[in-house]
Amino acid sequence: MKHKITFHQAVAACALIAGFAATPLHAETTKDDPKAGKEGDRENTIVVTGYRSSNTATIEAKRNATGITDSIAQDQAGLLPDLTIAQVAQRIPGVALVPDFGTSNDRSPDLAESVLIRGMGSSYNLVTFDGLPLATTSQDSRGARIELLPPSFISRIDVVKTITANLDPHALSGQLDLITASAFDTNETSLITRASIGDNSAAGSNDVKQGKNLRADATFSSPFGQNKDFGIVVSGSFSRFYSSNYDQKPGAVDNSYRLYDRDTNKEISDYNDLSNTNGYSAASRNQIFVYDDKVTRASGIVKLEYNPSEATYASIYTGYFYQKEDEVRNEYLASADTGSAPLDQTATSGTWAKGKTALGYSHQPQKRETFVVSGILDQQMGDNFAAHLRATHSRARLNTIRDRSKFSMNKNTADGAFSYDLSAGYPVLSFDDPDYDNDPANYLEGYIQHITQRAAQNLTFFGGNIDNNFGRNETGLGFNIGASFQTTDQSYDQGRVGGLLLDANGDKRTMEDFVRPTRLKTTDPNVDFLFIDDAAYRDAWIAAGYPNTGDDSDTDISSDYQLNEKVYAAYAESDYKTDNLYIRAGLRFDSTKNKIDLWAQDDNLPAEPNDAAQYVRTHREADYHYLLPSVIASYDFGSGVMLRAGYSKTIGRPNFSYYAISESIGLPEDSDENYISITRGNADLKPRTSNNFDASLEWYPSTGSMFSVAAFYKDMKNLIFMQNITQDNYEYKGELYTARINTPMNSQSASLKGVELSARQDFRDIASGFFSNFVASANATFIQGKQTVVQGDESIRHVDGLEAQPKYLANATLSYENRSFGASIAYNYVGDYLKSINEDSEAFDIFSKGRGEFSAQMRWEALDGVTFILEGQNLTKSEIEYYRKMPTGRLLAERSQKGRVIWLGVNARF
Repeated sequence: MKHKITFHQAVAACALIAGFAATPLHAETTKDDPKAGKEGDRENTIVVTGYRSSNTATIEAKRNATGITDSIAQDQAGLLPDLTIAQVAQRIPGVALVPDFGTSNDRSPDLAESVLIRGMGSSYNLVTFDGLPLATTSQDSRGARIELLPPSFISRIDVVKTITANLDPHALSGQLDLITASAFDTNETSLITRASIGDNSAAGSNDVKQGKNLRADATFSSPFGQNKDFGIVVSGSFSRFYSSNYDQKPGAVDNSYRLYDRDTNKEISDYNDLSNTNGYSAASRNQIFVYDDKVTRASGIVKLEYNPSEATYASIYTGYFYQKEDEVRNEYLASADTGSAPLDQTATSGTWAKGKTALGYSHQPQKRETFVVSGILDQQMGDNFAAHLRATHSRARLNTIRDRSKFSMNKNTADGAFSYDLSAGYPVLSFDDPDYDNDPANYLEGYIQHITQRAAQNLTFFGGNIDNNFGRNETGLGFNIGASFQTTDQSYDQGRVGGLLLDANGDKRTMEDFVRPTRLKTTDPNVDFLFIDDAAYRDAWIAAGYPNTGDDSDTDISSDYQLNEKVYAAYAESDYKTDNLYIRAGLRFDSTKNKIDLWAQDDNLPAEPNDAAQYVRTHREADYHYLLPSVIASYDFGSGVMLRAGYSKTIGRPNFSYYAISESIGLPEDSDENYISITRGNADLKPRTSNNFDASLEWYPSTGSMFSVAAFYKDMKNLIFMQNITQDNYEYKGELYTARINTPMNSQSASLKGVELSARQDFRDIASGFFSNFVASANATFIQGKQTVVQGDESIRHVDGLEAQPKYLANATLSYENRSFGASIAYNYVGDYLKSINEDSEAFDIFSKGRGEFSAQMRWEALDGVTFILEGQNLTKSEIEYYRKMPTGRLLAERSQKGRVIWLGVNARF
């Protein structure tokens, strides 16, 4: 029996632990400014061992940053109840975590997460490892999948918001820099281990029985050698996470909610003109996906360091990161014959005369692997002269298998008719003949498929620079000159085999022999969600010799490509420092060259011996070159008050697939046989550019306190968005379909402005006794965006907000800690945002509903160096929800289940 903990119980438990720990109370003795080692730029490193020292390290990193930067320092004992680096990063001001998938996508939206910086997604920001780039396992995005990276090896996360000339300019929203642990952080030999077992309230709640979550990691760190000039850090981690997701998607596609002409009783053709409709939205479908996931992650990292003096520092590290996501998805779709308006229609209800139901299955395991080796050398050549070398090579691999099958009713019939009720904000269906829908004999096979998808990326980077009297710790004039080279090879390959089983007479088989006993609920309590027995169906298909009734040869090559990108850069910077004033200006030349080999269809060629014969090898090139200026300045007024300002011009390189794909056609869609999804590349796509203006006012009254307000403005050109167009009567292989065509396009212009407020307070600085053991932090970001896009009919539309840009972000954390006990509760909120833009009509835009999460942690040091930890994530089981703005109000596009996760673990320090 599972014991469910309510949110109120969790909060009460935190308070109880804090109160129990109050007698006797002793403020923890910490070192605010320990000597971190011999390397010059590590002099201000804080040894992070608790809530208080983590707060101090975060403040120190922000205060000592060159420009406007926000950070979070990881506690080696497990400061935050977060499983991934992405979850840790979301607590930084201006940073949010949103699902990568949703609405019409085909993977669970509660697992893949995209990091937003100042309202802009992972495609717009840069992720680096100690300032060095890392290959990505994403097949179509430049955004790194940082959930693969283990938090145990990361000592601090910096979000750099003012980009200087020495940094890669592919950072319209900022740079997320992951600072790795160093053996010289403590100059002591230590072994830190942690093991936890967890429970997800949603796991196993739908279909597949699932076990407990597990995670374990260990990090060994030690200086060695006669003078302790050498250091080694070895870190490994393993985790296994289960989740189930009952995902309702009634409004996932554009025509989910239809409007009809009051005169002709037919669906209107122009959703920009609603003058002749009754304004009533007709719910034409209801779709449900049920996901069962098992995610396994493992990593191993070794870092060797050499630090004989403040003049020399060298390191080399290598790491391997692995993730396997074993996902099963079952699908249900009820759809209506929409040729005429529903009968007896009101503002919230109606009845369809005919309808049908389709069922689908997909087993889609996905494996991601990343290998990296990096080296760093910093050498002082004189009193103020220094040379720096950086190099890295990384390889990323993504392998996906999709075994899919589908059964559906042959056509729309009166037996499949249903009525709908929208009074709850989503369609509740009532079927005329539930027994007909529940009979597997009424479902005919649609397809059985085996699909393979492989993406690979190799990235190599070399960089070097020399500087003289350069940096915030020096005074007077200084300079910095450098250059870098980066080459990236990206490839993608897809294969598909599909067919039908058919009976002895050549007719389609029914689902009678291929139905599982599992049946789940739908919105009609009398109609079941039937599950396909794909294993039995696939075994029968294999035994019959893989009968193939279609020609999939074109899909084997239509989306395949090989791409090489080379980036050459050179930069020069100068700075000037006094005791209070710091000014830094630079200019960067950045040159990018892409060469792409792909397959393009030539309709003039005969499709003999198969459809692939129409595809010819094609070569594309895309080059662009920019001069990118930057300038930052800061002034220290004394008494802890500092003013900063900056300007920079940055670019956003298009995702590789935007250039590379000729045309990728998915047929049929997973649960809807009348639709095909088409993705088209755009060889004429331009890089995004942005002129960025930043300013911040900061006050540091003590080592444990900080208050800041920052403002930013971005003037952007050629912002890239996905143009989504629906085209009726699209002919493909002799059949007519409704095509959903997705093409990356440049918008005419866009802008983004906002304000960030941030505060941290160690109560030891302002209180004594019980209250001195508290540490609080809070931040809020207010963002306003707008863009001008070209509609499908080439008209101009002004849009409030960018895609995936929340108008409001907030974080708050309250921690309590004494010598033996600790407790923390955290809240994270992401406001409403525009999920996707439709270029046919704003009526088809999709929005994300604001969402908040509570997390909590309690720690008890039972023995010296041994701490037991109880922590929870998403305590209120907050769901993911998207909606559409229809004439009658908000209607549900998607609601995705997300469970509460409780962890019980132990941490040991040796």
